[in-house]
Amino acid sequence: MRYDHNMKRFPATLDGLASAVAWKRLNGEKEIFLSGKVDEVFRYFPQYKDFQIIENLKGESNPTFCVTSNLVLEIENKGLDVSAEDLELFVSAIYFKTNGLMDPSSRPEDAKALAFCMGKGIKIADALSKIKRLGLYAIDLMTKPVKTVKLTEKAVNVKNIMDRSGLTGLPVVGDNGQIAGMVTKKDIDRAIKSGIEDLSMIMSIPAIAVKSDEPIDRIWALMAIHDIGRIVVIDGNNFPIGIITRRDLMRAIADSTKVYEVTSNILKTMEKIIPQKLLGILKELGEFAISKTQRIYAVGGFVRDLLMGKNSLDVDIVVEGNGIELAQEFAKAKDVRCIIYPDFGTAKIHVNGISIDIATARTEYYETPGSLPKVESSNLRKDLYRRDFTINAMAIDLTPEKFGTLIDFFGGRNDIKNKEIRILHNLSFVEDPTRILRAIRYKARFGYRLSHQTEILLLSALKQGYLFSVSSKRIRTELERSIEDEKVKEIFNEFQKYGVIETLYCDAKIDFERFFNLSKTIDGKKINVLYAIFLVIFRNCPQKKASDIMKAYGMPKKVFDILLKIQDDTFLKQVRDPENLSGLYRTLSKLSSEALVVLAYDQAYESNVLKYVKVLSQIRLEKVNGLILKKKYGLKGLEIKKVLDRVLDMKIDSGSDELEALNKIMGDNN
Repeated sequence: MRYDHNMKRFPATLDGLASAVAWKRLNGEKEIFLSGKVDEVFRYFPQYKDFQIIENLKGESNPTFCVTSNLVLEIENKGLDVSAEDLELFVSAIYFKTNGLMDPSSRPEDAKALAFCMGKGIKIADALSKIKRLGLYAIDLMTKPVKTVKLTEKAVNVKNIMDRSGLTGLPVVGDNGQIAGMVTKKDIDRAIKSGIEDLSMIMSIPAIAVKSDEPIDRIWALMAIHDIGRIVVIDGNNFPIGIITRRDLMRAIADSTKVYEVTSNILKTMEKIIPQKLLGILKELGEFAISKTQRIYAVGGFVRDLLMGKNSLDVDIVVEGNGIELAQEFAKAKDVRCIIYPDFGTAKIHVNGISIDIATARTEYYETPGSLPKVESSNLRKDLYRRDFTINAMAIDLTPEKFGTLIDFFGGRNDIKNKEIRILHNLSFVEDPTRILRAIRYKARFGYRLSHQTEILLLSALKQGYLFSVSSKRIRTELERSIEDEKVKEIFNEFQKYGVIETLYCDAKIDFERFFNLSKTIDGKKINVLYAIFLVIFRNCPQKKASDIMKAYGMPKKVFDILLKIQDDTFLKQVRDPENLSGLYRTLSKLSSEALVVLAYDQAYESNVLKYVKVLSQIRLEKVNGLILKKKYGLKGLEIKKVLDRVLDMKIDSGSDELEALNKIMGDNN
């Protein structure tokens, strides 16, 4: 057709179609057409047939804000009648354009326009269900890298791989690396029962496979036709590059129709909270990764703290690819320092005074409860799924086209909003019981609560003794991290409340708030808090049990010796009922700060210990010293010490002047 400049045109997008419909309702039968690159999604709404489409014409640019919203509000103001069909189109256009009102470009007008449509009885989910094709392709859906097994692998080994990874199907590749077939867990189990080990006799041939540009509706059809739960994605040479499961498809549909939020844009939050220097480094990393055709994400506590409104310079990065290689290449390009840890698949780079940890996306499995996990390279979702709690299992895409996109598969953002700690799966505390301590620490640190199911599973794991499957070294590490936390009082009181102290050590009811207050009063800088905690816990417990546990936790012998001292009745009587102040001084002056804290915790000794700490320990000899005794009286060695001790005792007990006390002592000696 011939283009008429008097005609009204809109871009050939879903927002453009909805805007054209709204414009037509507002302005009657004026000539309207759609132009430019066509967004096929709008073809699921029959209204597009009312307009001419000119694809090869450069149409007006597609604005960043939603035009439909403005026109819908005009319709509302004029009180015009609108069909349910049109309202569903408006809702879909606004929702997609604004990413469910989560896009930074969203405006109050968008929310008001949606509210108007919903007020007319339109449900968002029903409106979005009209879009049967989501504009997604295999490359958008697939999990990568794909885990494969070689054709020469024995069936029993494949079963072990499936058991530890949780995968129920694996592509089989030949010696040349090309796809040869697909084997499922059901196939493997049947084969092993029949004594068959050869994969060529077990696998499905050929494997149902698609290229990376296969559309989602075709993938869905293939799964339905062949009644399978997974499809391999291959490149032009028949090499597997990814895999799509039925769960991947369902998640993509849910995400695209916004039944729930998996991704949202938090760039404005990042720009507000993250220092510009760090933000610049993250952008550089994203640009560098994409130049290497790798995806890169900020993950874990950094993301959690950001959503809590906290500034954190402790940044962990995950790469879908080779994290160490990317870190080394980036460091070389920027001429910065890079330290690699090949055993862990991680590296640390130092840029402009900021340290950033970079790791390969990985999954892990536990051979036995409490053991350290075995690690394998994987993808982002599995990397996040291996983490402890949902609030720590989120990521931010750092690649340029998606920079600032929050990826939240497991509802961590919602748990932050609800102030809740939640594990990702029911065996979490069994596989790694140290998560029991971390859950309690986070609960106290953030003032959150444990989700109902998480608390039930935590108490069950405690009751069944899973903490004893963890090495004492790992538990000590968790305790030391808790001691360093600013909410240390609250954390240890929560340990007490949940029964961690009783389970691991001894049935000792400790008021940790009082304990930590005393530790600061007595010697907050020098005290080894962990030593003092063990002493206060075991002060009324059997010595054999205390000795065994202290050794297991790497406590030096001097700590156990202190325990023996503070359990000695004769010594305790000297502290409680000293003959005089100097006697109290002599009794306590030889004790460590840890011993003083534990003694003071018992109210029977508190006043005397604090008297020593605040008064007696501050008294010093200022006028009399060893040099005077040596020159004036000819004293030596032990004689000097005995005289100085007597002078100090007289000063402590009666406030005597040092020189008068010395004259009296030496006169008595003569």
